[in-house]
Amino acid sequence: MSMRPEEAFQFDNWILMDDDKKIAWLKSLEGWDGQAFRFKLVETVERDGRKWSTGVFDLNGSEFIFVPGGPVTLGWDRLDERDASTGIIAAIEAELEVAGVPQKAEAYLRSVLSPRREVRIAPMLVERNIVLMESGGGGLVNYYEVIRGFEQAGFSLPTEDEWEYMCGGGTPRIFGDHIDQELLKDICQDKRYYYTSNLERPNAFGLYIAYDPYICELVHSPIRSKGGDGGGAAHGGYYILGVLPLSPHYKDETFEELMMCGAGDFDCDVYARRVVRLAA
Repeated sequence: MSMRPEEAFQFDNWILMDDDKKIAWLKSLEGWDGQAFRFKLVETVERDGRKWSTGVFDLNGSEFIFVPGGPVTLGWDRLDERDASTGIIAAIEAELEVAGVPQKAEAYLRSVLSPRREVRIAPMLVERNIVLMESGGGGLVNYYEVIRGFEQAGFSLPTEDEWEYMCGGGTPRIFGDHIDQELLKDICQDKRYYYTSNLERPNAFGLYIAYDPYICELVHSPIRSKGGDGGGAAHGGYYILGVLPLSPHYKDETFEELMMCGAGDFDCDVYARRVVRLAA
């Protein structure tokens, strides 16, 4: 293997590598950093119409997915023509009117979606699905204890940037590929709610992520969570506003105020996934 790991694990290099070399690199991650990672198989996934291969690992019965890193542009700054064709602007403005906070859709989106920015993401092994957090003492789950427990076991919570990358891969659109376009059009026309279609399926990285707005997934960030608003908007009967928290860019800045108390205790169910960074 002529490349260094920090080169091989970058997305632009990874997608050009043949499967034999990928398998060799993936097998080199077995037992990474003292963890009992066991390489299982190569899985083919699709992103932006391109198919590429990634690795699936087992760690004591939990699946982890190899996610290549590199420089990427994250966030949202303007409406994409493909999004406009779904009728999302009119749908958002109609529901904001019903909610009693009428405003232009693009102004609202700028207030709830993260801004466009350039970042660098480390390659990672990422837990494929989320796990419900439980307190060791049987009480409320504490945010800082989750972080400390992960770090003591050799893992991390994803940062906000890492989570947005894992969910959307840097898409400039409002939603990632995990939201079917026909479903989105029906949601915008008040024909269907999000739960009429199965969103619990692997995304372009092979991760199960942002498929239920009732699920709050912890991130190491001041906003605390991504991937859902606890079901607040969906439970209120909204269509597009109910599913908007599944956007990679969505920032629920009310989460700490509404769902945390004291020194970091949650009074609701929260979920998290473990990540292991492989290189800078």
